[in-house]
Amino acid sequence: LTRPSRWGTPDAETDSKSAFDLCRFITAAETIMLPASVALCALAILLLPAGAASHRAASPSALGELSVVSHRPAASTWRRTQCGSPSGDADIPTRWASEVSADTTPLPAYPRPQMVRGRGGDRDKGDPSLWSNLNGLWEWEPAADAAPPFGRPLNGSILVPFPVESCLSGVAPASSATLVAQMWYRLVFDAAVADGAKTLLHFGAVDWQATVYLNGLLLRHDGRLGNHTGGYDGFGFDVTDRLKHAGNELLVHVLDPSDAGAQPNGKQRVSAVDRPGGDTYTPSSGIWQTVWMEAVPPSYISTLKIDQASTTNVKVTAFVEGGGATTPVRFEVVDRDGTTVAEAAGAAGSEVSIFVARATAWSPSEPYLYDLKVSTPTDAVTSYFGLRTFALGDGPKGRRPLLNGNFTFLAGFLDQSWWPDGQYTAPTDEALAFDVEAVATFGLNMIRLHQKVNPERWYWHADRLGVVVFQDMVQKYGRASKATVPLFVSDAAAMVHGRRNHPSILQWTAFNEGDCWEVFDTPPHDVAGGGALFK
Repeated sequence: LTRPSRWGTPDAETDSKSAFDLCRFITAAETIMLPASVALCALAILLLPAGAASHRAASPSALGELSVVSHRPAASTWRRTQCGSPSGDADIPTRWASEVSADTTPLPAYPRPQMVRGRGGDRDKGDPSLWSNLNGLWEWEPAADAAPPFGRPLNGSILVPFPVESCLSGVAPASSATLVAQMWYRLVFDAAVADGAKTLLHFGAVDWQATVYLNGLLLRHDGRLGNHTGGYDGFGFDVTDRLKHAGNELLVHVLDPSDAGAQPNGKQRVSAVDRPGGDTYTPSSGIWQTVWMEAVPPSYISTLKIDQASTTNVKVTAFVEGGGATTPVRFEVVDRDGTTVAEAAGAAGSEVSIFVARATAWSPSEPYLYDLKVSTPTDAVTSYFGLRTFALGDGPKGRRPLLNGNFTFLAGFLDQSWWPDGQYTAPTDEALAFDVEAVATFGLNMIRLHQKVNPERWYWHADRLGVVVFQDMVQKYGRASKATVPLFVSDAAAMVHGRRNHPSILQWTAFNEGDCWEVFDTPPHDVAGGGALFK
């Protein structure tokens, strides 16, 4: 029998199901005499937590699992700058810019709607007892070098997560010559975490190279101390052993050479600050997606891999940290009505195929999403998927795209996904959704997201609204060199890994600029090898 858990599963309903399943197993076993089986059955039911027999969910801890209080610069230190070329008079914020201030948390929505931990599965709020949003005013200053300024306040402030060059950051440069390539961020906070819990620190994206310190110690990411390279993918740290109850000092050093570097930087151009125009734009340096902390159990579900390229089956792999390869995992598929339509079980790290009877396929005309509840003995997350296939078929006039086996004409926007006030970062979640919602108002059904990887919530909006996404790999747009190749390969793998579970993404565009793919001329990193990498 399982025990009730503050992590959201097994809850009372799960416990009762386990008990009654055990009863059926005991009474069916030929090796146990009937009196003994009845006694064991009664014991199983008596051991259920209160309310389990009536399938009432157990209540989460009233105290919560994670509480964070940040000590920020005064709100009066922030002021929106002119949203437009500093050399002109234009000020062109979007209508959402007025909702952004230093007095409230920017972009407060739950940043990982594809994997919501805890009870409820609320994709907008998450479980408030298990996560904390660190967005807001941070200390900030340009960096002369990479020597950490431990223990001292920085000289300015910035509104996170808006890029340095955006007018919502409050520190946008007045000219290309004053653009900052190296910088420091600093946040001091207190943290209370439940006994036995682990604490994770997440960064949605930082452009381009981030080095992170907590309480004077360099943090470790993917085996590398503190250093994350890549401007478009999320990364994080287990900070459990480095966290204090009060006075935690978080320092982030960022290096971003923008278009002067070898890395894929998309349509960013330093000279655009002085000379806007054309098809390249003002850079978006530094932290540009949500920073947040999360409480997890000692053994927790870290990631999911969802293969939904079918109209009948979904294949799921759950990866578990701290539990070992034998950790049992349970999967439950729930339809829009809240009815469980399929269940399966497996082990951590192993792919499980789940058949969905009488399944409804995902498409622009009916963006049907199934909830996917994944649980282990200590943890539970809620995800989702949409069953769909995408292929090419022979039509009367040549090859045509087939969505779920039907010829489908896909038409939509080439979306650069830049905001006049936030640059790479939408001012609000409503603004983030607006570009996706606009597609249908024009009678279209598709977006090609051009040379940018958006926050996960953008893809959630595409998933729920039924907008097909052709996802570009971010290019080195001009000045590509051999030094670009390994950085491109690393970024491409990170992009696919981070966004592959979204049913709206039907196609990956590996190369789309000739001056980038021309440097890919040596196998395995030639153009053909680039396509194979995505597959």
